[in-house]
Formats: sequence, structure tokens, C-alpha cells
Amino acid sequence: MRIAHLSDSHLGFAQYQLLERRADFLKAFKKAIDEAVDREVDLIVHSGDLFETYHPDMATLSETIKILQKVREAGIPFIAITGNHDRTLRKGIVPPHKILKDLGLLTLIDPYGETEVKGVYIAGFRYYSKHYMSELKSDLFEQFSKRAEKSGASILIFHQGIDQFIDYEGAYELLISELPENFSYYAAGHIHAFLVQEVKGGILSYPGATEFRSKVEARRGRRGFNIFDLEKKQLERIELEGLRPFIVEKFSEEEAEEKLKDIAEELENCKDRAVVVIDYSYKQTELEVFSELLNRIKRNALVLRVSKEKLLEEGCEVSPKGMKLEDFLENFFLRRNFGRKEIEIGKELLKTPPEEVKSFLLSFLEKELEEDVINLLKE
Repeated sequence: MRIAHLSDSHLGFAQYQLLERRADFLKAFKKAIDEAVDREVDLIVHSGDLFETYHPDMATLSETIKILQKVREAGIPFIAITGNHDRTLRKGIVPPHKILKDLGLLTLIDPYGETEVKGVYIAGFRYYSKHYMSELKSDLFEQFSKRAEKSGASILIFHQGIDQFIDYEGAYELLISELPENFSYYAAGHIHAFLVQEVKGGILSYPGATEFRSKVEARRGRRGFNIFDLEKKQLERIELEGLRPFIVEKFSEEEAEEKLKDIAEELENCKDRAVVVIDYSYKQTELEVFSELLNRIKRNALVLRVSKEKLLEEGCEVSPKGMKLEDFLENFFLRRNFGRKEIEIGKELLKTPPEEVKSFLLSFLEKELEEDVINLLKE
């Protein structure tokens, strides 16, 4: 039995507030599904964050329905869980997956559960924080392990960051040692990188995202999904081709002219207008000095995002000694090209008593976010 394992598609995400980018996420997902169907896999699993939010726009939902209808027509079961983006927390609200389930387009495991497809035991659970995972582990993991042991083949689907793959200490939701035992394949989601490792007699893998959601992901340059053969216990990586170029460059003032020329030339040879993200560090020369090259890039890019960091001259050091903390903070943020709003919030938080921080943040968010998000934060 061959399983296509997708994750973190984030359908409906209009990156940089661009409708073109929203379409790109749908295009990547469709390419992955088309590839899986063409390769005649026996099952497709999606390990969370199929959608960017639990209330995707209707155009995205409609296109997703059309894509999954092809899966149903091919007779391939599609099983999904919800991730941290598309799960629901408020009572009475259901994830968009419920509509797809009611249309017969997928099997939804939410918040946790188990099923069987073509003789394969499948268990899963949605995204839970580290705190809630402790309760889930004690109640369910032993049960999952025992049933997997009795099965000839088994799959565990989850959307958590495993400690071994997280760069920041303590940021994981689950320890690798805590995973239930006896599963043939551990279909993981949440980390947007392609990762594979043997664990507890089976294979654990993160397929990464089907489209780049950040410059960090673009630097890795991997958009795709996995196919796992349960009988042979072999994993095949499928890289998605023909997607919008996403160019990420980091350089200093000494390299600026050459790097900008290279980007401009690359864009002129791109079939699709690329996303371009530049991290620029300098001591004296502002990037605007190269305005001709920047304008050449802008003409051919879908979007150009520049992050600038002004470096201190050698031997110079800004010390907080003798400086007000809020002035030091402002200087720090300005050097990293933070906006005025972020700087003012940071300075205001410094003056806010700890017990009033939450109310201050809620007051700010009420001006910036939708009402239903605010209600959720207050609950």
C-alpha cells in the first residue's frame, strides 16, 4: 500500500495581502494532488493546516472542493486532521473540513480518533499545545500502541513539533520518546521542512509545506510531499515543479551591486513573476543608492520585500549604560528596520505593570483585529 503524505498547505493564505499568492497556495496543493493521483497511490493523508484559518474565503473553499472531487473520482481515500491554523477553539464552530467530510470528500479525525482503510489501522489527533498533550498522552497513547501492535500495518497522523526537530529549546509540543509505539509510519505535520527519521521501528516524516509561507522555508528550497510504501517501508520524496519562483537573498553593501544585478537578470528569465525577499546589512551605503537596479527588479517581480539592518561602525558600541531602557529599545528596533507602531508598543509595554500587560495588549488588539479573534483571546 502506497500513501501520499501532504501537510501544511495553508489554503487561503494571501501572503503579502496578494490575491496572486492566495492562488499560488491553491496551485501548489492541486499539483500535489494531481501528482499523487497520477502515481496511483492507495491513500492520501494530510497532517494538518490544510487551510490557513478555520474560516477560509468561499473562493478557496470552492476550489478545494473541486480538487478533492478528483481524489474521490479516482477512488482514493483522503484522511485529514486539523492543525494549529485550521482547528477551532470556540464552542459551536466547526472546521472547514466538516463541510468536505459532509460532501464525502474526506475522512476527518478531530479532535482525535482512529479508523481503518484497506486493512490499515490509522490513528490521529489534531494540534494540541504541550500542556494539553500531557493529558492526551495518558488517555490515548497506550490504546493507540496496543491497536497498532495488532495490525499488520498502521499510520499515526499528528500536527506537533517534535523536540528533536525544533531549533528553540522548549518550543516543542511532543518528545520523540513519547510517541505511541508500533506504528509503521508516523505522518507528522507543523514543521515546514522535509525531515525523515526512523523511530520505534517505523518511519517518521515531515513532508514540509506545499508552498513557501516564509523566507526561511524558501531558503531551504523544498516544496512537495512524500509517498510511503507500507510493505517495503520505503519513502519517496516528490518535489513540486512549475510553482512561482521565490527568491531570497542576504547580502551586505560590499556585495549589493553584484547581487542586485544577478537578481534583476534572473527575474528577466523567469516565466512567472517572482517573490523577491532581500535582507540587507550596511554601515554607510543605503540600498536606495542602487535605485536603478531596484526599479528594474520591481518591474519584473510580483513583490519585493526588503529588510535592512544598519551595522555599527567597528569599535562603536551602543551600551545601555547611562541610557534609558526605552531609548535603548527604540535604537535597537530602528537598527532592525522595525515599524513605528512596533516600537511604540514595545516602549509602552516597558512602562506597563505586569498585571496590566494582558489588558493593554487586548486593548491594542481590539483596534487591529477582527471581533471574533478578540472574543477568542478573552475566553
